[in-house]
Amino acid sequence: MIRRSAHRLPRPVYEVLRLLFILILAFGINSLILIAIGKNPLDVYGELFYGSLAGTYSLAKTLRWMTLLLLCGTSAAIAFNGGVLNLGIDGQLYMGAMAATVAGIYGQNIPHLPLILLCMLAGALAGSLWGVFAGFLNVKCGANMVVITLMMNYIATLFTEWCIFTPLYTEAGVAAKSTANIAQQAHLSVLIPGTQVTTALFAALLVLVAAAVWIQYTASGFETRIVDKNPLFASTMGISVGKKTLVLMLASGAVAGLAGALEIIGVQHRFVSSFISGVGFDGMVVSMLAGNNMLLLPVAAFFMGVMESGSASLEMFAGIPRAMAEVLMGIIILFVTVDLKRPKEFLTKMLGHVCSPGPESARRSR
Repeated sequence: MIRRSAHRLPRPVYEVLRLLFILILAFGINSLILIAIGKNPLDVYGELFYGSLAGTYSLAKTLRWMTLLLLCGTSAAIAFNGGVLNLGIDGQLYMGAMAATVAGIYGQNIPHLPLILLCMLAGALAGSLWGVFAGFLNVKCGANMVVITLMMNYIATLFTEWCIFTPLYTEAGVAAKSTANIAQQAHLSVLIPGTQVTTALFAALLVLVAAAVWIQYTASGFETRIVDKNPLFASTMGISVGKKTLVLMLASGAVAGLAGALEIIGVQHRFVSSFISGVGFDGMVVSMLAGNNMLLLPVAAFFMGVMESGSASLEMFAGIPRAMAEVLMGIIILFVTVDLKRPKEFLTKMLGHVCSPGPESARRSR
């Protein structure tokens, strides 16, 4: 019989403590680095948070990045919850952004709301096709998912650049390496005047809720979590692991493509060559920081948005290179990686047995 400890924390509380614990450790270690180079950690962190949260404009910058990171984090979490390593979020985002750009350019005669929906649909469709193609190569041809998705990022980047200079060529866009502007009626509404915070924020939250409901409260989502925990058992129960992989890559790619579409119609308003890079990997950090928990994704995305928008203030006003913010993120990623190996055991030891290892670990110990 399994005996449950009276001190075992509920899962939501544990996840919040885990997130706080990782951040405290990371900031502590980064403080030692700052002291070693002769900087006051309080001054540096004060400038970091002041530059990202103080005032309407600073907060708007944080929300702008939070929107994009929340979508990329949701895309990563969908795949990770099924045990699929989708490292091709950047490529799926680029394909979605290009599809939305094409729809926005050639939809000049379409009214405002239908055109916005068309751009979003085109982006999601392009991203899903790019994602499911990688899944197909993995399931049907035995290709390594990590290698395939990484390589397809480069293919997507180069393909979209080719589109700029060939089918979507314009003389005005050559110097800027960009396409023509999308139709005015394809632009999203701005929530805070004079900033880049748009209704894309609401779309990102709706997508997150839909993904959370699917993963946690549907039969398909339950099967997905079983595949993640024990693929052999899932196969024995008649669940097709290959089909689940395709479904996850389809859904993950669709969200990543939608992120690219919303970036175009909300912020960029045209496709610029290499307009953004590495945000897919930042999305994976958001997902890992939240423990792939959909409820904690907004918190992790907001924190990453703070780091992104506040890092510029470090260089401008505190005399600290922006790379120091990246050092902090690197430390956080290290702790997240260690924690994901055996999360409850790791946290239990570090917190001095505040919570027990839980029923799973108790079974293994018998």
